[in-house]
Amino acid sequence: MDSRKKVFENSFLYIFSSLLVKAINFLLLPIYTYFLTPEDYGITNMVASFSGVAIYIIAFSLYSSVIRFYVDYKDDRERLKRFFGSIIIFVFISGIVFFLLVILFRHQIIEWFFEGIPFFPYILISISTLIFSTLHLIHQNILKGMQEGKKLIIINLIVFFFTVLLNLLFICIFKFGALGVLLTTLIINVLYIFVLVFDLIKNNLIKFCLDFNLLKAALKYSIPILPHDISTQIAQFASRVFINKTDSLANVGIYSVSNHFGSVIDLIQASFNQAFQPWFFETMKERNDESCINIISLSSFLMIIYTFIYMGIGLFSQEVIILLLPKSYALAWTVIPILVLGFSVKSIYYFYVNILFYYKKAVRVLFISTITGSLIDIILAYYLVPHYGMYGAAIAFVFAKIIVVIIVVFLSKRFDDIGYRVLNMLKIIIPSLIFMGIGLYLSYTKYLTSFSWTNLAFKLLVCVLYMIFVFFTNIKYVINAIKVFKNFKFHKKS
Repeated sequence: MDSRKKVFENSFLYIFSSLLVKAINFLLLPIYTYFLTPEDYGITNMVASFSGVAIYIIAFSLYSSVIRFYVDYKDDRERLKRFFGSIIIFVFISGIVFFLLVILFRHQIIEWFFEGIPFFPYILISISTLIFSTLHLIHQNILKGMQEGKKLIIINLIVFFFTVLLNLLFICIFKFGALGVLLTTLIINVLYIFVLVFDLIKNNLIKFCLDFNLLKAALKYSIPILPHDISTQIAQFASRVFINKTDSLANVGIYSVSNHFGSVIDLIQASFNQAFQPWFFETMKERNDESCINIISLSSFLMIIYTFIYMGIGLFSQEVIILLLPKSYALAWTVIPILVLGFSVKSIYYFYVNILFYYKKAVRVLFISTITGSLIDIILAYYLVPHYGMYGAAIAFVFAKIIVVIIVVFLSKRFDDIGYRVLNMLKIIIPSLIFMGIGLYLSYTKYLTSFSWTNLAFKLLVCVLYMIFVFFTNIKYVINAIKVFKNFKFHKKS
């Protein structure tokens, strides 16, 4: 299959599974929020944010090495097996060490980060889960690196089915509240280890060992990425800590609902990038006169797709929240357009950062962007959250993403200029944000906490006008996309 078609196939497979999961989650959100108070939702989100930081510390960001080094080792099966085995053994040992350290310093951790949340059982369960969830993520990245999109979504859908089943059992029937969510996560990740071992052994992809030479090379690549990965997670966690300390766990829960909707954008962008990145690496490796043209063309089309996601989430999350969630969560939608702005800026980052990930020396400076952006995020949140609550956290997030993009663009230009232009990307993004702002006029001025058919019809009209605008201003990308999909369908039939 043509490599570009492979990108589209894997992208849509990842997004199909991710959106299916999100769609079902949206349908289940009224159930979850009915049985989980905003305080319960706040607890689960605080713990999840902490896990988001810890998972990179435990794994030393070796997820990135799995994808990058697969390109180098895929033709040497024995070396690849030792590589995967060494990473899995190392990460498992690292998880146990982290677990013991958290137990040892539990009183300080509660005081600093988890005010109002008991260590037993909430934090204990979450750090136990981390030992297994890190390995879960390693396996997922192995499949992504190998571009095994179909297998990945089958596994993810099975995992999701059992996650929903256990959550409904623990939350709705046993009424365990936040504890039920944490127990479900632990059980699912423990069981997933059997999937990991079975899949890798069956496909002759692992040899359980510690090859220090291969491990050293992987760590040499991934450790410089660790500050990049972890700083963003720390900033997100810090925002929730500030909201909890200056306001309440309930507002952490409401902000978490807002972020749940806003992060759908990032989920889609990340899903596309998971398929785009391996293709990008291979295209750069076999670089020729057409390589850069193909990369720019595909990237531009992806950005056009993203703008429709911005519009959909930014405009219609209000109706979903007001109609499906309890009234205690009603104002969560008002934060979402601010988050959409931040995630739209981040879309530029995804394309430029792949250049830095490709050049092994470049990843050593990647942390400069994320550490700087995250420090700004934390500092702004520290000052803004006490005055503006969750809106302050969202504004800090937007400014942080702008700084990150500026630095990543500058750094990438030092290693390679493949033809990306920020101005051209902004010409695609900014109109969608303007149309979104117009569509939200009635929501903010007249229907802040109520559903209105008039408001909904106005938003739909704005969406139609935007589609017409996109068609006539980006017609060359639309025509190219139609050609690609026609070729793709023909290949599938043949």
